[in-house]
Amino acid sequence: MDELEMIRRKKMLELMKRAGMIEAKPKGPKVIIEVITAPTCPYCPIALQMAKELERRYEGVVAKEVSVATPEGQRKAMEHNIMGTPTILINNRVEFIGVPNFAEFESRVRAYLSR
Repeated sequence: MDELEMIRRKKMLELMKRAGMIEAKPKGPKVIIEVITAPTCPYCPIALQMAKELERRYEGVVAKEVSVATPEGQRKAMEHNIMGTPTILINNRVEFIGVPNFAEFESRVRAYLSR
């Protein structure tokens, strides 16, 4: 395929997307919230519920629970030197240890969304 043909195909795809004939591939989530939990932690469900609420409110946000009782959770805890739960990671960075104030949590997520 020559260069001119590649340009034509690319332009045709752009026009078809604009016309709604084909869907553009959705991008992955912009903000990933990981709530590091422990099975016996009484505060972890509160932190997870807050993260799920932010996932519900904002497009591009994904919230998930990572229990230290799993190999993935143990790896995350070691990787980030996590000594207590709940610990909240946003885009693989420790942002909160313990249950945060919801307004502050939401503000931090919005800051990540605006980047």
